[in-house]
Amino acid sequence: MTPEQAKKKEVLWQACSHIETDYVPKSVIASNGMLDFAGVTYAEAENNTEVLEKVFRKFLSSAPFDVGMFSLQGSPKAYEALNNRTETFLSYDGVTLQHYQKPTMKDDEYPLLIEDMESFMRNVLFPRKYPELFEDRQKAMETLRTVVDEQAARNLGPYEEVRTRVCAEHDFLPYPGGLPRFSHPADFIFDRFRGFRGTLSDLRRRPEQFKAACDMIWEIRSSHFEDLPMTELFASYMPHIPCYLSPKQYYEFFFPYFKVQATNIGNSGNKTYLSLEGRWLPFVESFLDLPKDATVIFVDDDDVLEVNKVIGHHQVLTGGVKLQNIRLGTKQTNIDYAKKIIDEMAPGGGYIFNLDKACVCKGDINQNLFDVYLFANEYARK
Repeated sequence: MTPEQAKKKEVLWQACSHIETDYVPKSVIASNGMLDFAGVTYAEAENNTEVLEKVFRKFLSSAPFDVGMFSLQGSPKAYEALNNRTETFLSYDGVTLQHYQKPTMKDDEYPLLIEDMESFMRNVLFPRKYPELFEDRQKAMETLRTVVDEQAARNLGPYEEVRTRVCAEHDFLPYPGGLPRFSHPADFIFDRFRGFRGTLSDLRRRPEQFKAACDMIWEIRSSHFEDLPMTELFASYMPHIPCYLSPKQYYEFFFPYFKVQATNIGNSGNKTYLSLEGRWLPFVESFLDLPKDATVIFVDDDDVLEVNKVIGHHQVLTGGVKLQNIRLGTKQTNIDYAKKIIDEMAPGGGYIFNLDKACVCKGDINQNLFDVYLFANEYARK
């Protein structure tokens, strides 16, 4: 970590503790939109360190970003090895990541899931999704080797080396992670087993079985984050199911588990970086039941000013600038709105300047974005 990155971490942690700082930290979540801005596709950048450097440098050198999440997403070789039947894949444009749910669990299989989840996943769901891996042992070994090698190349290879070095050279601070990954029971069922349509149907038709499955997953698969050391780290969690729940369902199937996890992290002195995907205003007041400043909440579709009225004094908020307006509005309109956000959110600390969406698609990164961050860099100072 460079001295400037260390300073930015100090400012970030103060902001995340409702302490007014010399400037409001400026955060950004940059992903595959950086490819389009650099004029390349994922395939062109994937294993080419020179192109990777070009992609990362062009973005980071365009505006004074302080902190954020910064990575490229994709694994085309793994997708191809699995006969392009993965749920996540690159679009035809070679930039945009898409997700298409292909749930494999049937609605009458909850007893099998509850009785022995590991066996059910290994012996029923996995063969059902990728039957070819069970037909030719040698072919299966080659396929799985490709998938593992792809993951290792991203996490341990030149990609991570280039990303770390370029971030340091531009004094950009990735959110300091390192805590155990979240595994929330309701999201686990939603993402891994039943998908959107199946899960919402199950909540109406078999809520007792859904709750029993949640309790089982909570006991054997979910981290409760007990006895964490104080390390000034963030756990990152992007829940998917809550915005599709009614308030009654939210307080029955989601919040009781999440409250234990976020409370334990907060009481340890660490933070949960939480993305409120979709609309959470009907139950956002639940965050008043968590320890103060336990969560850093990335506000997505909700109006960050409205969320601030409810919980801004108690939890840390980030977001505000509308990415759709960055794409479609004028420079002055976007700067005027950024000024309004800073004026209302910054006093008293507890706010990190940010967009309301990640830069994942073609056209997400343009001059309007950089002009807004240049403005915030000057305006959001004492």
